[in-house]
Amino acid sequence: MIPKDKQLHILMGIGACVVLAVVHHVTLGLGLLIGCAALGIFYEVQQWYRKEGQPDALDALATASPGIVAYIVLETVKWTH
Repeated sequence: MIPKDKQLHILMGIGACVVLAVVHHVTLGLGLLIGCAALGIFYEVQQWYRKEGQPDALDALATASPGIVAYIVLETVKWTH
C-alpha cells in the first residue's frame, strides 16, 4: 500500500496537472511535466528551509509523477495519430 504521505503528494501533483491543463502556455504535455516536477521540488525545498516535515526526494517524485505520466500519454497519443 502507498503511504498516506505519498498519496497526498500524488494528489498535489494531480491538482497541479489540472491547473496547468487549464492555463497552459506551452505544449500541454511539456507544461504538465515541468510544472509538476517544479512543484514537487519546490515543496520539498520549502519543507527543508522551514524545517517542517521530512524533505524526501521520493515525495518530490510522487508529486511529479502525474505530470510524467501525462507527458508520456500525451506524447504517445500525438505520435500514434
